[in-house]
Amino acid sequence: MNKSIISIVLLLLSVFTLTGRDRLYIGDFNIKAGESLQIPVLLRNDTAYCGLQTDLYLPAGLMLDMEDDEYIIDLTSRESTSHTIVSNMLSNGAIRIYISSVSARDFTGNNGAIMTLSLTAANDFTGPAFVELKNSVCAEALGTRHVLRNEVCYVNFNIKGDVNGDHEANIADVNSVIDMILSSVSNMAGDVNGDGEVNIADVNVIIDIILSN
Repeated sequence: MNKSIISIVLLLLSVFTLTGRDRLYIGDFNIKAGESLQIPVLLRNDTAYCGLQTDLYLPAGLMLDMEDDEYIIDLTSRESTSHTIVSNMLSNGAIRIYISSVSARDFTGNNGAIMTLSLTAANDFTGPAFVELKNSVCAEALGTRHVLRNEVCYVNFNIKGDVNGDHEANIADVNSVIDMILSSVSNMAGDVNGDGEVNIADVNVIIDIILSN
C-alpha cells in the first residue's frame, strides 16, 4: 500500500464536522450465484470534496475481485486525473477505501457514481444479504472533515433459471419462456443464457439446470 497517499488523506481529514445531507451509498441490486457485476458507489454532496474514505463490509459469499493483489475498484469521470485510489483489508474483514488528490482537486458534480466495485457472488451464494458502508468521511480541500452516516444496501439473490421469480428453477420457468417466445412479448428475465435474446436456447438452459439439481 502507498503509505504516502494514506498520510495525505489523513492530513486532509484533520478537521472534523458532521454532515447530514451528503451521502456515500450503494443502491440495492440483484446478483446470481457465480455472477460478476460492476456496482457503482454513489456520492451525493452539497459540499465540494477532494477526498474520501469508507469501510466496505461484504456478506459471506460476495467478494470484491482482485487483480495483481489489488482490489478492483475503478474511479469514474467525477474524479480528476489527479485522484488516486488505494484500499486494504482491515483486521475485522472490512475493506477500507481511500480516494485522494495530491493537488487537492475537488470531485466534479454533486451527484452520481464516484467509483465502481467489481463484485462476484460465489457459486454457493444464497442471499438475500446486505452490503454496508461505514465510517465514511469526506474531506474539503482546506482540510475540513465531514463524517457521513452509515449506509446499508440490500442484495437480492437471483437463482439462475428463475424466470417467474418464485425462487426456484422449474417447469414453470420453462413455460414462461415458451410463452414469451410464442407471444413475441419478451421479458429479459427470460434471457437465461445472457445472449440478449429470449429463444429456445434459454429453454434448454433452464432444462439443464432442472436436470442437474
